[in-house]
Amino acid sequence: MILGSRRFIHMGINYVVLPTFLVNKEASLKLQQSLMSAGVEFTGCAREGNRITVNRKAPFPLEVRVAAPISQPQPFGQILVLAPSSEWTLVNFCSDIEAIIQAFTETWPSQNRQIVSCDTTLRCLYQSTSEHAFQELWEKRLSQPPDSLSILERKVLGGGLRFVMPPKPGDPEPTQVEVKIESFLTDTKKIFVEVQFTWPAPQPRASFGPTKRLNQVNDYIVNQVHAFMKEEES
Repeated sequence: MILGSRRFIHMGINYVVLPTFLVNKEASLKLQQSLMSAGVEFTGCAREGNRITVNRKAPFPLEVRVAAPISQPQPFGQILVLAPSSEWTLVNFCSDIEAIIQAFTETWPSQNRQIVSCDTTLRCLYQSTSEHAFQELWEKRLSQPPDSLSILERKVLGGGLRFVMPPKPGDPEPTQVEVKIESFLTDTKKIFVEVQFTWPAPQPRASFGPTKRLNQVNDYIVNQVHAFMKEEES
């Protein structure tokens, strides 16, 4: 895996919060005004029931979803921000996320808000060092002979690895980590990497801290995932 070839293809962060908040026409207009004041450009905003969706097509595609409640009997609120495009850099996404959270808190201020859970996902593509990315994973990283897959009696188009890891014992901000390292089916010369951090425990005094959370995921990719893939060279 050529580490210097990394390209982001998706970034996302999702919060579930208490207390819930009222989603109506007035709140929708206030959110739009707050986003503009915070410098977040968007091309469309739609309200459907208890959900508001804000979209932007260019130059950096963006989707913001705000919903409440999302479950019963305890009515939680949700803020989800997605950047499903390769045009983004992590710095740009963090900047927009900070502004979006600012707009959200201005639209629905609360003195006793707590973050019930949060998850953050980064997806990247890398150029493989092999003709086929799965060949690199299977033969180089896992040291498996090519003919060991013949027992499946079908041609293998792709595959990969998945790791699910629980929080570390004693971690003051416990995180569950999920890592996927796979051949990219639409371009088999590329390796797809997805890392998701989940903060499953309620955080009554925690700030949204999107930049810190996103950088924590990115640091894990750069330090742990890259080191894991470099083991093939040892």
